[in-house]
Amino acid sequence: MRCSRDTRLAVTSIAAAILAGCSSSSPSLPSVAMPDVAAITPKLAPADAPRPVGAPTEIYTRVGRGILTCWFSPSGPLKPAYIYNADAQPPSKGGASVISIHQRDREATDPRSIRAWKLAIIPDPEGTKVEIENFKLPPEIAEPLARDARRWAAGEENCSDQNTLAATPPPPVIASKKAPTKPAAKPGTVKPQ
Repeated sequence: MRCSRDTRLAVTSIAAAILAGCSSSSPSLPSVAMPDVAAITPKLAPADAPRPVGAPTEIYTRVGRGILTCWFSPSGPLKPAYIYNADAQPPSKGGASVISIHQRDREATDPRSIRAWKLAIIPDPEGTKVEIENFKLPPEIAEPLARDARRWAAGEENCSDQNTLAATPPPPVIASKKAPTKPAAKPGTVKPQ
């Protein structure tokens, strides 16, 4: 196959430009960082969601208390397979906070395994914002949990209908892969040496 003189000249020019870009003597072009789309995209609340009421620290206290009381109580639906974790700034620094729920991993050195759900409380001049993201919770648990969290952020302080919580199936537990241990020797069965 024969190439025209113009095609060869174009290919040669492109190759020269590429090689010039690799040489250390050529000026470097400034790099442009791509913005984190997830960080700038708002997590919109449903249209019928109540507006958060109060300062970020007040909202954090109500939501955290509600999740621990209703969802992580000894008989709560999340207690067996999930771990509650929270990080909050002091009010003097704005009071932003993040409440996250992690899937429990009994084998790991830190039992907080995969993040399953996250709630962020963000101070804003127009009023505190509450953003919720579900990563791994089953919808039958994530949706009522998000509704409860939005109610608590709006000023309510009670648990939702206990029949709804009792009807949710138990979440999956990450199984331990440890080898079975040998039973301890019974007293009096060890031979003296």
